[in-house]
Amino acid sequence: MAEELDAAYRLMERFAEEGVAGSALCVSREGEIVAEHYVGQANLGMSASEETLWPLASISKLYAAAAAMSCLERGELALSTKVSSLIPEFTGGGRELITLRHCLTHTSGLPYESKQMAERLAAKWSLEDLIMEAASELLIFAPGKDQAYSDYAVGLAGLMCARAAGMSFPELVRTRVIEPGGLMNTYMPPPDDVSDRIAYVDGALAEGTDGAMYNSAYARALAHPAFGAIASAKDLLKFGLLFDPNRQRQLFSQAGTETMISDQTGYDFPDAPTAPRAASVQAWGLGFQLKERLTFPELVSPRAFGHPGASGCILVVDPVLDVAFAFTSNRHLNLGYDAWTDRLMRISNVVMACMSR
Repeated sequence: MAEELDAAYRLMERFAEEGVAGSALCVSREGEIVAEHYVGQANLGMSASEETLWPLASISKLYAAAAAMSCLERGELALSTKVSSLIPEFTGGGRELITLRHCLTHTSGLPYESKQMAERLAAKWSLEDLIMEAASELLIFAPGKDQAYSDYAVGLAGLMCARAAGMSFPELVRTRVIEPGGLMNTYMPPPDDVSDRIAYVDGALAEGTDGAMYNSAYARALAHPAFGAIASAKDLLKFGLLFDPNRQRQLFSQAGTETMISDQTGYDFPDAPTAPRAASVQAWGLGFQLKERLTFPELVSPRAFGHPGASGCILVVDPVLDVAFAFTSNRHLNLGYDAWTDRLMRISNVVMACMSR
């Protein structure tokens, strides 16, 4: 298999020449992990390896969505449950119309995050304060009418699910996602005894402060639903395979799994708007991006699903081609959005081409 993926491995070496300190690739075919490859330095004096734990940035949203599904399957709340029913202070300005489905499909109308997020991190705000700042933000559009990617929304989803389940969010995701999934190298948050295995993310928000996103003990301890997961590349792939409809072992029921990887932004829901919504609304699962009409990534089937992360990572599961892969690295999109996009596109295309010949 090493020879089959040699083009992908060479590309990872090129990424290192382009300024990506370290990277990892883990690939599966028909549900079996067939290849792993590691390049460069994950941290100062630490080579990238199978032991490396990578900050997953926005891929963390998938773990939050999985925690939400655990609540749905237990009847603790529904996708149509209003955020305000569990967080009564989250009202006014249309916020009382936002549902769990809106939060997990980025159709809530909430902006991405605080414009002062770097300052908030440097000042070491609590998780709840970071999330509840959304209660003072003006909505970009009425809930359900359009789509705008939002860390605020996923943070609220995590908070409302934790309240519905009667436990903290870290406990919720650990007991209902990480442990049942057999993910032995996934943390949200990571304990102190694995800190020396965690990759350093170049260009992270609030870099150089004690609150640096991904890199500081404070930020890691937040276990933020939108960006707090840390995992090995192999564990990230194992997580993705738990939602592959071709696999017998899944984290949830067939009904729950299919819901997470199918379109949840249509009109035929009790919480859907009655007036036409914007044409920019894309098909979106619960947390998962769906390929369908999206251009990212490029060489996958329309049934593929996954998610990228700003730290330089991507998870892709293609049930049609029966190929899945996890790519992780440690150069943030803040150091060049176009270059970040280009890298994730290039590695995705090469892996999918190699695995589908």
